Amino acid sequence: MNLLDARRRAPRISVDAFCGVASDHDLQYASLSNLSASGLRIERVFDAATATPVVQLEIELPGIDEVLWTSAKVTRSVLIRMGDHPDGRPRFWCRAGLVIGDTSRRDRRLLREFVVHQLVVQRTVADRRQLS
Repeated sequence: MNLLDARRRAPRISVDAFCGVASDHDLQYASLSNLSASGLRIERVFDAATATPVVQLEIELPGIDEVLWTSAKVTRSVLIRMGDHPDGRPRFWCRAGLVIGDTSRRDRRLLREFVVHQLVVQRTVADRRQLS
C-alpha cells in the first residue's frame, strides 16, 4: 500500500501504538496501525453492544509523552471472523478507518507535526540506506 497515495487528503504513516475508544463510561483499547493528520486506522475485537458510527478517541502518540482526545467518524470497517464465543455466537476482528472530527487546535497541530516529523525521519533513513 502506498501511504503517500495522491487520493488521500493527507499523508499517512505506519505506527505501532494504542488508542483508547471511549464508550458508555468505559475505555476499550485498540491497536493503532495507520495515522495521518486527518484520519487513522484502528483494529480491535468487534463488540456489537458498543459499536457506533462516531467515537471518542484517546490517541497515544508513540515516542512522545502526549495523549490527544478527539472524536472520529467511522468511514470504513471490515469484520474478520475469529471463531465463536463459548455460547456459539461468532467473534469478529474489526479493522476500521476513521476520519478525525472535533478536536482542539493544539491537538490537531500536534498530530500534524508528529506525522510530518515521522515522514521526514523515514525519508532520511531511506536516503541514508541508498547512499550506503
